[in-house]
Amino acid sequence: MNILITGGTGFIGTHLLRTLSASQNTIVLLTRGASATSAMNKATVKHLHWDPLSRGAWMNEINNCDIVINLIGKNVFEQRWNEKIKQEILNSRIIPTRLLVEAIAQAERKPRLLISASAVGYYGDRNNEILTEESSGGNDFLAGVVQQWETAAYDAEQYGVRVATPRIGLVLEKNGGMIGKMLLPFRLFAGGPIGSGKQFLPWVHMDDVVRGIMFPLENHQFHGIYNLVSPNPVSMNEFAKTFGTILYRPSWLPVPDIALKILYGEGAKVILSGQKAVPAQLQSAGFEFSFSALHTALKNILE
Repeated sequence: MNILITGGTGFIGTHLLRTLSASQNTIVLLTRGASATSAMNKATVKHLHWDPLSRGAWMNEINNCDIVINLIGKNVFEQRWNEKIKQEILNSRIIPTRLLVEAIAQAERKPRLLISASAVGYYGDRNNEILTEESSGGNDFLAGVVQQWETAAYDAEQYGVRVATPRIGLVLEKNGGMIGKMLLPFRLFAGGPIGSGKQFLPWVHMDDVVRGIMFPLENHQFHGIYNLVSPNPVSMNEFAKTFGTILYRPSWLPVPDIALKILYGEGAKVILSGQKAVPAQLQSAGFEFSFSALHTALKNILE
């Protein structure tokens, strides 16, 4: 297959690329770096320069692609939120997605599938409410961003392209994300839950994220919005306790709300809010999680 990926050098993208390169695919990575072509495992990987906020020659590459996977987006925890950063978070998702759809519209040979990342932030702060793909959206800033992000992706349907949007949860992987930030405090016997500890975490192991993103490639009737989260969300208190148990450390020193608000500003709401999201669409389509229990997932990552 010929596959074009945005965000292929990011946290999730690097793991996805490793899996896709195990087969004889031709992979185009849109990157801000210089253009180059190399071999990776069984795949040919072409790095193609682009500006994700601008039209350019990269748009012609869509003509050669069977699949487009869109993972682009500024890390919401990269900087303390202010109005400028919030605009960058929005633009980094909406503008590239619209440009991809514009390139699809112009292509003489359309891709058959667009997989465009989304997030469980769509639901806002819902805590104990069980959230399926049929649940309504939230009304905070991040929920609004996700709603616009998804809308931009689904414009591709008018050109005959199948669209799938995984609403990705809290991704667990040792070298990044939440686990990367929690490891040192726990190893220093200073770990504990973040915030009230009552908020639900829609966690998912990185292996299942990669398999979940690829699910529409292998199941040609599968499309639409789907929650890419473990079927067993847990509270922050339970998450921290399990984390400590596996590391043989106590979970006794909570991180107070005020510390997060100082660090992230309005962005702290993303950490302090909860979504009890479940993967109803994936499960009904027969997807089987490799790591459905938190203890098993963390044990795999931490040991």
